[in-house]
Amino acid sequence: MDANTELLNFIFQNSEMGTNTLDELIEIAGDVPFEQVLLKQREGYKVINQEAVRLMEGSEEEPKGISKFDQIRTYLMIKASTLTNHSASHFAEIMIQGSTMGIINLCKQLNSYKEVNPEIRALAERLLQFEEGNIQELKKYLRQDKA
Repeated sequence: MDANTELLNFIFQNSEMGTNTLDELIEIAGDVPFEQVLLKQREGYKVINQEAVRLMEGSEEEPKGISKFDQIRTYLMIKASTLTNHSASHFAEIMIQGSTMGIINLCKQLNSYKEVNPEIRALAERLLQFEEGNIQELKKYLRQDKA
């Protein structure tokens, strides 16, 4: 697999994970204003995901989604983590942690693949900016849990 395909697959998987995670959180979110933030972020991931698919069209490779194991593991982690805490603060923390992991891995990808199609690099950088913006927006919802 070449660098362009590997970076596109990473973008595809990252945006798919963001979409799937938000699907789960939106389903159990109770705070309506916060739910709107989650819906907006989910739409952003979907747009980036569709763009990755578009850029992959015409190549011999098909987008490789997240493995079933990773999907199930993420689903179970979200369910377990939100079992007793449905606060916007807790949901924001979950998303910030996920976005931070995405940023770290995306930076590694961008630094590893210096010579990629400029359009693919631009999409990766757009995803990076999107993740960073999500974190900034989610910080507003962080609160100290009271024991």
